Amino acid sequence: MQIATVANLVSAITVLTAVTLGSLQIRQMSKTRALFTSTELVHAMLTPDFARSVRVVLALPDHADPALVGNNPDNLAAVLQLSHVFESIGVLVYYRILPLHLVDDLMGGYIRQAWRKVRPHVEVKRRELDTVSYAEWMQWLAERMDEHPSPGKTLGAHVAHRKWRP
Repeated sequence: MQIATVANLVSAITVLTAVTLGSLQIRQMSKTRALFTSTELVHAMLTPDFARSVRVVLALPDHADPALVGNNPDNLAAVLQLSHVFESIGVLVYYRILPLHLVDDLMGGYIRQAWRKVRPHVEVKRRELDTVSYAEWMQWLAERMDEHPSPGKTLGAHVAHRKWRP
């Protein structure tokens, strides 16, 4: 073998190794980002304000009269608290920072129920504000979870994942 051939071979191996390691590092960074974001999602859910807001919104009737939300400061504050959290989560799912099924498993029930209860309020508020952006990502997220539910949502996690092993 000639020196030039050996040098070309070593160069090619070096480039291939660098590309492989770079790809692995990018995948690891993506997993780390998703893990960090998931942890922050759980932290957002563990606040007393979030828990109170969930309790207040879930106590509303399905398709609540918009006046029941808009004319009651406690109801309105709870809806705004939840919608801000769900809006942020919707954007993170859209940009694939958080997997849809992970969000569905963690809080899909809250999101679906909240949307079902406050949709009339949101529709009225959009007309009042002359904007389509009010709670847009909350709606998007609820609709995507309805279209693509996590297996545990249709069967129950205890059934869908009963064969899971550590």
